[in-house]
Amino acid sequence: MAQKKNNTSLEKQIRDAIQQLTADGKPVTNQAVRDILGGGSFRDTSPKVKQITAEIAAKEQAARAAPEMPEDFRDAAAAMWQMSWELADEIAASDRRAHAAELESLKGEVAEALANCALVEDERDDAEMRAQDLEKRLDDARATLHDAQLEIARLDGRLMEREKDIVSRVKWPKAPHTTEHPTDDAEGTPPVTKDDTQLDMFPNEKPGKEKPDDPEPIAAE
Repeated sequence: MAQKKNNTSLEKQIRDAIQQLTADGKPVTNQAVRDILGGGSFRDTSPKVKQITAEIAAKEQAARAAPEMPEDFRDAAAAMWQMSWELADEIAASDRRAHAAELESLKGEVAEALANCALVEDERDDAEMRAQDLEKRLDDARATLHDAQLEIARLDGRLMEREKDIVSRVKWPKAPHTTEHPTDDAEGTPPVTKDDTQLDMFPNEKPGKEKPDDPEPIAAE
């Protein structure tokens, strides 16, 4: 009986010590409790300190726990939640419609851009074909010009040869033509030239001899 009283007295002392430590804002430890008690065995105080500390923590947790929600408040909260959900869904639906319209607009812009790209590619292909055709025509014109330059050079060469030939003929005329067997009448007369042949219309007449029918004599050069 005395042992039980001592245990009860020790438990009360430990509880009071823990309350004092908590009120002072100090940590509850076995050594702190023993200091307030003025001694004691760890074997006797430690289990009780642990037990009492756990009881106090459970009571504090129970005191902080929210009570069960009343039925009326639960119904009001459910109605508020439903209203909030519908409003949020309406806003989300409006955003989805706006996004869908924006997406369709972007798709149209993409299709237009692709069409423009195709048009630009066609124009590029046409430009490349025209450039190739112009390049071919330019090559043909260059070839024609080259052939013309060769022909002009050939004609210039022939013209120069012709001019040289003409100059040589003018500078060195041919020797006068003479008969192989001159007659007695031509003895002592100068050689007959081309010009003399043209002027001497009467080859059988000697120079200076008058012709009966002519009023004046025909002089030979």
